[in-house]
Amino acid sequence: MPGSRRAEPVPERFAPDELADLPAELALAQLPAGRHGLPRSFVAQNQRLRIIAGMLRVLPRQGFAETTIGHVTTEAGVSRSAFYSQFESKEDCFLATYDISAGWLCERVEAAAFAAKTWPEQVEAGVSEALRLLAGNPDVAHLIAVESLQAGPAARARRQLCIARLADALRAGRPASAAKPGNLEELLVGGALSLIARDLEAGRVEELIEVTPDLVGAILFEVKADRN
Repeated sequence: MPGSRRAEPVPERFAPDELADLPAELALAQLPAGRHGLPRSFVAQNQRLRIIAGMLRVLPRQGFAETTIGHVTTEAGVSRSAFYSQFESKEDCFLATYDISAGWLCERVEAAAFAAKTWPEQVEAGVSEALRLLAGNPDVAHLIAVESLQAGPAARARRQLCIARLADALRAGRPASAAKPGNLEELLVGGALSLIARDLEAGRVEELIEVTPDLVGAILFEVKADRN
């Protein structure tokens, strides 16, 4: 029934120049044409976020290897000089895009998980939020699950940090009796990203939410086994 749920709607896209469901510094619209009298620092931040949003949108179409700075600047509506005033290279821009997108995802998952009272509830809340956001933001899912493996060692290192951070949110509060293997959450998050990449290739990203019970059950399995 409309209005019966107070939960946040699933964002259709994670784009700093479009998405209102972000901190104020990210929800920046394109600058007005002509003389606007805006502070230079605001203009620079606006251009940076538009370039990041452009990179995020271009990657699923082109892939990192085939993406050019021209693709990104055209998508963002900025000049090449504006790009180079913000980023040293395509890789530098990619890493900034990854940091802001993965940071947004991790913060939302942490908030959902840490609001739960018990560890099982924490796992269910965190997993549900992660898959809900990735299903609702296929560009972010593509960036984290696919392109981070294609963009070089620094990107792969960022991916591992993201996996570790998500795993920590799911592991916090885990009973000592369920502490084997210690890297269970990292293994499951990494496996989930592989499944996400597969579903993206098959055009089934909206089905991610359906695997929530299976992933929650896998993380909680040892606790359930100990109780039997």
